[in-house]
Amino acid sequence: MTYVRSYGRPDLFITFTCNPVWPEIKEELSYGQTSTDRHDLLARVFRQKQQKLINVLTKMDVFGEARCWMYSIEWQKRGLPLSHNLIWLKEKIHSTQIDDVISAAFPNPEVDPVLSDIVKKSMTHGPRGNFNMNSPCMKDGRCSKKYPRQLFKETQTGDDGYPKYRRRSREDGGCTAKISFRGKEIEIDNKWVVPYSPLLSKMFHARINVEYCKSVKSIKYIRKYIHKGSDMAVFGLKKANEHDEVSNYQLGRYISSNKAVWRVLSFPIHERHPTVVHPSVHLENSQRVYFTRENAQAVASEPPRTTLTAFFQLCKQDPLASTLLYPEVPRYYTWDSGRKVFVRRKKGTPVFGSDVVASEALGRVYTVHPNNSECFFLRMLLHTIKGPNSYARLKTVDGRVCNTFREACKKLGLLEDDGQWTKTMSEAMLTSSPDQIQNLFAIILTICNPSNPRFLWNKFRESMSEDLPEFVETTSPMTYNSPQKYLTTFSVYWNPNVCLSVAKICHS
Repeated sequence: MTYVRSYGRPDLFITFTCNPVWPEIKEELSYGQTSTDRHDLLARVFRQKQQKLINVLTKMDVFGEARCWMYSIEWQKRGLPLSHNLIWLKEKIHSTQIDDVISAAFPNPEVDPVLSDIVKKSMTHGPRGNFNMNSPCMKDGRCSKKYPRQLFKETQTGDDGYPKYRRRSREDGGCTAKISFRGKEIEIDNKWVVPYSPLLSKMFHARINVEYCKSVKSIKYIRKYIHKGSDMAVFGLKKANEHDEVSNYQLGRYISSNKAVWRVLSFPIHERHPTVVHPSVHLENSQRVYFTRENAQAVASEPPRTTLTAFFQLCKQDPLASTLLYPEVPRYYTWDSGRKVFVRRKKGTPVFGSDVVASEALGRVYTVHPNNSECFFLRMLLHTIKGPNSYARLKTVDGRVCNTFREACKKLGLLEDDGQWTKTMSEAMLTSSPDQIQNLFAIILTICNPSNPRFLWNKFRESMSEDLPEFVETTSPMTYNSPQKYLTTFSVYWNPNVCLSVAKICHS
């Protein structure tokens, strides 16, 4: 999410799935083996392919010079690994350039028979619906992936974060393809094509879904896979004449063989560039310490330095630091964890007119919940005051040391309106799931006493409602200008504490 604050939304969201019939895999199989017998081979080959994909995107600059990137690895239920990749480009892809990068149509087999064969085998979803009602993606008689898609003569930008790609009908010059399905040959059109990059598809001969990003929803999606943990499975142990439900059920992790091999081989499940550094934030003498029975007294008498206390010391010694906000420090300094000090970077881009070099590293101060009010306002001051050399300096306003950080924020005019709560909610909107945003909103309303809660509600209600079941919008369309409609939905699906908080707005 630090990338979004610094560089805006990502440009491309790429999902790359392992192909079990790659020549590199088939050639290494022993007689009688299939790819499902060699999870180690699948893991090693896909790891190399993933590295190649990142090199193609970031070093060969096939879509333009990359500013930053990240990916995470997950596994299908049948064991095949896949990666979710986000790419930020220095020159943004505009809506008029989408068709130059992404296609959602069958290529002409007479012009490019190789690509046509790849798309037919790897980049079609289905057919589903009436062709196959038992498909895993079918929910309540409809495809959960929203196929078949609507045909469009030209690409249109959508409001949900994804555009409506050009999918021409046969009458408008679009191509069709014949595929084998249950022993029969059927003809399908561009409604069933998964968006792809012709270049990447021909290069990797695999299922590579390429999407144009218009919102930050894709980042929440990829972040979910980094932090969600392993799949869970429930199993029961039944004993004769015993029916203790508590003891009969255990919650356990489900880890596929391919995922287990990946972890045994110490392959990463997440990588990103550039580095994001997280400076700590804490009240005076409230930093986290680790001690044993033998050194407890020594640690208590002289707490270890943290990045925050080292920043105060740096501001006293280095003129450059006195011009920086706390989150800007990692760009110009590295943290020496042994000596607990900041050291100027030696590699990077020279800053004009000085001997300073700047790196691509970004800083993001750890988030503080409004419940921890003093630390919350301390963090606010660290994002406002440049070059503080002590906690007291942060509390000093017009030559007077305030009693609390909240008082200092108030005297600096940071609390005159709901700006701090807008910033808090905006940050949560980028980094948190809808239910977390809902809880934060409830806390702000009930504890922090914002001056204009209706403004916060109108600004962030869509971010809080992203996880509402889709069928609610289809079966009972909501009027987005009506808080009462939102409150009704809250009462059915959401936490009662949130409903009570929102009720205050409706009654006002």
